[in-house]
Amino acid sequence: MIFLSIDRVRNTMVLGLVVLISACQKMGTIPVVPSAASLTVVNAVPGSTPVIPVINTGSPITYFSFVNPLIGYGSFIEYSPPGGEDTTYVVQRTDTLALDIGPKSNMLFYNILNLKPGGIYSLYLCGTDTSSPDYLLTTDSIPYYGPTDSVMGIRFVNLSTGSNPISINLEGNANGSEIGSLAYKGITTFKQYVNNSNTLDYFFVIRDAATGDSLTQFDFVQNYSYNGGFGLIDPVTYNLLTFKSITIAIYGSESNGSTFPLNTMLVDDY
Repeated sequence: MIFLSIDRVRNTMVLGLVVLISACQKMGTIPVVPSAASLTVVNAVPGSTPVIPVINTGSPITYFSFVNPLIGYGSFIEYSPPGGEDTTYVVQRTDTLALDIGPKSNMLFYNILNLKPGGIYSLYLCGTDTSSPDYLLTTDSIPYYGPTDSVMGIRFVNLSTGSNPISINLEGNANGSEIGSLAYKGITTFKQYVNNSNTLDYFFVIRDAATGDSLTQFDFVQNYSYNGGFGLIDPVTYNLLTFKSITIAIYGSESNGSTFPLNTMLVDDY
């Protein structure tokens, strides 16, 4: 049997306490992994082939044919890059990049984005065509809808380059009753709309704000369906749109006979 003296016991306890304190101090200095941001990229560039966003690097990508998913014209994809300063560029799948790093003439977008951890952002790619690209970058504040609120949030963005200001109304209501005037790259705040078993069709008419001429429309019931009477659902994700926020983008050209006429699309937010 081994006996320890009182001093050795005391010294052992002190040593253990020092080790414990040291360990706690080290745990307190462990670098915190930055949380991700949210970046939704929308392709509304007339004439573009499916595009490839390259986030968090300025280096060229090598094998375009293997990149997936791609963002076709009139569609979007959500990304979760780490927060911080990220070099981001967007190219078409049919393009190739030089081996040197930096912005190129064939890029639809090139910028260093400072995305805050936990921040929500939308990058709307637009412009006249692929040779004259443009963009709108927004920092989004998404409303919270409680479990007792059977509503969804809807906002509108005008991505039609060269368009006159547009107005928006629900069918049957006065011109501009929803949005009086929305210029190119203008974006509204989210407005609440009921989305439950009693929801009627939301048929939005987009007009020239000055003349009142009808330009295009967005019809929920034509493109969407009801989930067992609980409300409208997204036909792609099958998610119920109740408690969520969405953006209706107006894109394309107002010109008669345009290859890319004015159109609308829904962009999921949160």
